[in-house]
Amino acid sequence: MELPPDIVTKHGSSKDYVLKLLPNLYRQKQAGCVWNQYMTDKLHDIGFQQSQIDEYVFYHDDIIFILYRDDGLFFGNHDATLTLIIRQLKKAGIKIEDQGHPADYVEVNIKRIHGGTYKFTQRALIDAIM
Repeated sequence: MELPPDIVTKHGSSKDYVLKLLPNLYRQKQAGCVWNQYMTDKLHDIGFQQSQIDEYVFYHDDIIFILYRDDGLFFGNHDATLTLIIRQLKKAGIKIEDQGHPADYVEVNIKRIHGGTYKFTQRALIDAIM
């Protein structure tokens, strides 16, 4: 790819230079796949196992991590353990921001049911479809 004609470099003519595009810039089709593999590798590096049923669900002891596009949800019984995992991911180069409670972030109602299971519902999505 050539530099646009209006671009002037301190090293000479724009005809003498080319642009090097960074990988997965400008919404390339494979960007999501590359990001997913990158995140999967980082999760494996810190001890997470990938679900054999759903490739976007990962387990580590009593922690569940769900990968959703370029977002993720952590579920666990102990805040200290979650904090440790988040520190490990940050140390591995993953930029993480706390977006608050999952129900507020992805518009999913999450309810803990007897026996340690969870019920997920998306009332807004159901209403929009109906």
